[in-house]
Amino acid sequence: MQQGTLRPSHIAVVGGGFTGMVCAFRLLRAGYKVTILESRSDLGGLTSTHNFGPFRWDKFYHCILTSDKALLGLLADLELSDQLQWTKTEVGLFSQGALHKMTSPVDLLRYRHLSLASKLRLALMTLYVTKIKDGLALESIPLSQWTRHIFGRKVYDQIWEPLFRCKLGELRRYASAAFLWGTIVRLASTRQRGPGQQEQLGYVRGGYSTVFQKLQQVVVSLGGSTNTGVKIRCISSNGTTQEGRIHVKACHKDMYFDGAILTAPNKVIADLLDTEDAAYKARLGQVMYLGLICVVLVLKKRLSPFYVTNVTEKIGFTGVIEMTNLIDPTQETNNRHLVYLPRYTAPDDKLFEASDDAVWQHVWTDLSRMHPDLKEADIEHRFVFRERVVQPVPTLGYSEVLPPARTPVAGVYVANTSQILNDTLNNNAMTSIAQATCDELMKDIPLQQQVETLAPKGTEEALRPAFAR
Repeated sequence: MQQGTLRPSHIAVVGGGFTGMVCAFRLLRAGYKVTILESRSDLGGLTSTHNFGPFRWDKFYHCILTSDKALLGLLADLELSDQLQWTKTEVGLFSQGALHKMTSPVDLLRYRHLSLASKLRLALMTLYVTKIKDGLALESIPLSQWTRHIFGRKVYDQIWEPLFRCKLGELRRYASAAFLWGTIVRLASTRQRGPGQQEQLGYVRGGYSTVFQKLQQVVVSLGGSTNTGVKIRCISSNGTTQEGRIHVKACHKDMYFDGAILTAPNKVIADLLDTEDAAYKARLGQVMYLGLICVVLVLKKRLSPFYVTNVTEKIGFTGVIEMTNLIDPTQETNNRHLVYLPRYTAPDDKLFEASDDAVWQHVWTDLSRMHPDLKEADIEHRFVFRERVVQPVPTLGYSEVLPPARTPVAGVYVANTSQILNDTLNNNAMTSIAQATCDELMKDIPLQQQVETLAPKGTEEALRPAFAR
């Protein structure tokens, strides 16, 4: 005779970045057993932090919007809401060889390089875009075509086309109008109502180090296991066994689970997943990604009053993010000024292979043109960080390319940046994707698995009712 016992369903989360950690947190709170498998030597991914000398802060720039409901909900669950700080921020534009304030409609009216008619059209059409409820219909319209149509040729040539070139590079020709819609709608949600319409952005005291450390702490306290340096070779279905139906084959170890969530980029998933579904793998390969080369400066003085400076000139970076115009430098950066100079570019950009000094010289020429008062003596430290796969490009018909949560291998799911639809890359979107994927998994995989064990010899006779003997 066989007896049945129950054990908690064991889920592997492949990837120890922000998305993977949120998945682990959600599953553990629901009652699953979770093991995180990360290929790198440390956890964090794009939310990892760095020692900048006088202080520690995020390796890449992040901010929180008042409309980030999923992320704010996560912070509440982690009991970090009281660590949130909100700041009114300014926006700048480097155009026609000069810096211009672009925080409010009044600033736009003062911008002398567009006619009054063009400025009014820019303002009215931007407002119109924010009223579009769903960007799905815009997926079939090329970005450049739609932008020229609603904003006019002059505004497109002077403002939008240079911004698209800086943000998307050569991949802008493949982007749909939904990209601009998602960007405008997200940024509009940060503005306070009223004549000034100033942006209000937020951060957590201590940066994402605070958030990620709390996530790790809670994951471990709930029984989760984190493993770094795990080089996975293959993920396949193992049928139905006592150990689990998902076989994760690493370099020196075979592991078995009842389910798995993969947070890695699509190419990695296509290489790892053991499936003969060629159409699925082709779908994964259709997503185009932008990489990121980010120069980070620790300055002795303030660069500008702007948190974000957008750029319409042909220069070597996408824009300027002066983080210490959002965060409090007296509390967070030991009175230094922290500046990010991101360059979103194709993953095969030669600068990925260039030395840090070569990247810096590429940036310094343009930065000194923007800020001629900045001297190299004002720079206390500089760093260069690189990630080849960061931002998916919302191409034409992207919703048909976007991979679903479920993969062809039953019990294996995907939660990664390629599932961002009509939005920019941000941790609010990734929090929502992590939750949605966990919801799909929980529909399919029960909290507990039944394990059949052989009853000890003589048990069957002992359990038989006396009247039946």
